[in-house]
Amino acid sequence: MAKKSSLDALIDQFRTEIPEFVSTDIVEIESGLSVGGGSIFPDTFDSSVASAMYAEVVKTNEKALDALGGEPNVGSVDDILISTSKAYILILVFPDKRYFHGLAVTRKGNLAYARIVMKKYQPLLIKALP
Repeated sequence: MAKKSSLDALIDQFRTEIPEFVSTDIVEIESGLSVGGGSIFPDTFDSSVASAMYAEVVKTNEKALDALGGEPNVGSVDDILISTSKAYILILVFPDKRYFHGLAVTRKGNLAYARIVMKKYQPLLIKALP
């Protein structure tokens, strides 16, 4: 068995701390490529496909903020929340704006707690990026 990368090990550890976890990915925004992550439903839900599409959401959000006058007027993106009838999808944009951390939890999950844990892991994930 191959040794896990430090990024994979961190993602595994992160997953254990999130109640009602569904999926997570670390995504390079420009390309939409996931550099690590996964889902509890790997056979029916490919989180890397969703991540590629959510990269487009992040890029479109940046364009919308620019249309409102950009950072001087509205600040920079911290996170983007998408709520569905079954899940919360939280996208945390990293400070360098090159990557984001996406997380999906069921509606039974605690959104505030998920944000706190994502912020806790952010510097560790950034350090482990390839």
